[in-house]
Amino acid sequence: MALIKPFRPFHYNTDKLDLSKVVAPPYDVISEKLQGELYDSSPENIIRLDLNCESDPYAAAAVELKRMLRENVLVRDGEPAIYPYFQKFTTIGGDEVTRRGFVSWIKLEPFEAGVVLPHEHTLSGPKMDRLRLMKATGASFSQIFSLYGDQNRVLEKEYDRLESAKPFLQARYDNISNTVYRITDAQTVRVFQKLLEHIPVYIADGHHRYETALEYQRQAHLENPAAAGDESYDYIMMYFTNMFDEGLVVYPTHRIIHSVSSFDRETFLETVGAKFGLTKCADLNNLVSVLHASGPFAFGLILPGSRYFLLKLKKTENVLAVIKENLPAPVKRLDVTLLHDVVLDQILGISKEAQEKKLNINYTIEKDEVDAAIQSGKGQIGFLLNPTKVEQVREVADAGAVMPQKSTYFYPKLLSGLLLSSLK
Repeated sequence: MALIKPFRPFHYNTDKLDLSKVVAPPYDVISEKLQGELYDSSPENIIRLDLNCESDPYAAAAVELKRMLRENVLVRDGEPAIYPYFQKFTTIGGDEVTRRGFVSWIKLEPFEAGVVLPHEHTLSGPKMDRLRLMKATGASFSQIFSLYGDQNRVLEKEYDRLESAKPFLQARYDNISNTVYRITDAQTVRVFQKLLEHIPVYIADGHHRYETALEYQRQAHLENPAAAGDESYDYIMMYFTNMFDEGLVVYPTHRIIHSVSSFDRETFLETVGAKFGLTKCADLNNLVSVLHASGPFAFGLILPGSRYFLLKLKKTENVLAVIKENLPAPVKRLDVTLLHDVVLDQILGISKEAQEKKLNINYTIEKDEVDAAIQSGKGQIGFLLNPTKVEQVREVADAGAVMPQKSTYFYPKLLSGLLLSSLK
């Protein structure tokens, strides 16, 4: 199905600088504060290309890219390769794990072709932003994060052989070790290609960037109608990891609800109690423990005054019926859909349009942040969720459907600035 291809990326010249000091998280998880900190940390930080602070960030990024190439801050690899990329990290629960995958080019295909499948909605604003950056620089600075399913773990055997090999690139950021290897051997490359030829690819993170690349490709084809369809812009840089990898971690994204007019806590509890059972919990840790053991169709509720409840859909209620929006069954069976449709929309009156615009919702993976916001009065209600399962991502994508935004948080994020791909 998927056509993957070795490529020649640009990368930072590690003879001139410390890679750990110039990489950054993906642009869409960088706060304004972190953007400024990264921008000021080094004149070579990838933030100056991927999320520039200047008044015209796209033109400024293009100027910076030309400078970095001219001064050999960025250099290009000598021959096409596939790049295994391992991240070693500690989970919230304290476990040390390593997620293993690889980076290569993938031939761009529209979603309807069934080769690359999405699971989330996209918004026009971020896509326009990324398109303007692509057109100004002719490059992409981070990998799209994707999943594939291989219970036989074919590529894991190749990864095992790399454990004693010399890394191509190494960087440590936010206490996460990032190690990139390099494979040029044609026979080994063919193992990677052959596996992906027969199975679909699911986008985990990077929906906006993938759709932007499709639009860039469409416009490039209009400008170059005689091109053979095998140009650099016909491919995009992607990271692939096995959904059966032991290091694949998905965190829940919790919700902080604020600025809901005429909100009354007691009325809300009475209304929500018609469809959900409410179990009072002693404190935040007790709520988290109970939530983890609760099974599907449940979430934690945090109210001011250190009041904690487990909300679980009553057994007398059918989840497919209580969700009013016309959605495929795999989407309706998601905890996050139940929360957004029934609690946020039907009960609190936060419309789907308001949810997409994030008018009344802030998101975080930190439960303590939710509690602090509610107890300090910065939020009215906090909702904790269990993580969406990887198999649910696959089921939704296979159904040709998408989840509510912020349904998944794959951890850790891939670093921007390790490998850069030219679209020219």
